[in-house]
Amino acid sequence: MSGVFRASTRPRGNVVHASAIGILGSEMSTSSHNAATDSPATPTQPAAPDAPTSRSDPLEARQVLLHRVVVRIDPGRIVIGPPKSAVILPAIGFVVTGALLAALIIWIDDLPFFLLPLMLLVSVILLPLSGLSFVYAVLGANVVIDKAGSNVSFKQRFLGLGVGTNDLVPFWKIRELVVEDVARAQFHAAGDEPPLEIAQWKLTLVKKSGTRLELGSYNVPRHREEEGLDLVMDVAEAVAAISDAPIRGPIW
Repeated sequence: MSGVFRASTRPRGNVVHASAIGILGSEMSTSSHNAATDSPATPTQPAAPDAPTSRSDPLEARQVLLHRVVVRIDPGRIVIGPPKSAVILPAIGFVVTGALLAALIIWIDDLPFFLLPLMLLVSVILLPLSGLSFVYAVLGANVVIDKAGSNVSFKQRFLGLGVGTNDLVPFWKIRELVVEDVARAQFHAAGDEPPLEIAQWKLTLVKKSGTRLELGSYNVPRHREEEGLDLVMDVAEAVAAISDAPIRGPIW
């Protein structure tokens, strides 16, 4: 399994050509020195990132790693689910359970009596939890976007093994897909303050009824916010291509 990271390569700021520097170099240097000594520097707010460039084929087969989920994109189906590394924890649970049961069988006559029911209780609780986690990590999903069925299926996740459906949204009920920086939005609502040091990009499905359902998110340091925006917009474009839903954003 491998996530797809597309760091932005778009240039920032204005580009000054070499010919202009050769002609006006001395004059610009003198005027810049005078301006720097006459007036103090003005503080600037962090600039909002540019909109990322679109992929030529939004439904190209690939995997995109978001926050605690992996988005598996295929031409006819998009699956948002847990990463394969999620099997590590239930595997540890199986090993611990097996060790406890083996100890009970081998050293049942040597272990203190009060430890026997305690070890058995831990095994009885740990084994089914590990089984649920393992099935969810291997076969489960959080969201399935199916082109053939023309719907978005939100699964029941852990307790439903990622198989049972919690909410089914037909494509025609989708009003829009919203890409926004939640950290900036919170501060803009509170007042004119600088954004948080962490950019929290989130992709949300908005139904025509106004219900908002989160598809995925990506948290990244503010100085790398374009990288997070590229990843979330990559998924948003794929969902829009398969569902014909409009994208609103990025909003910061």
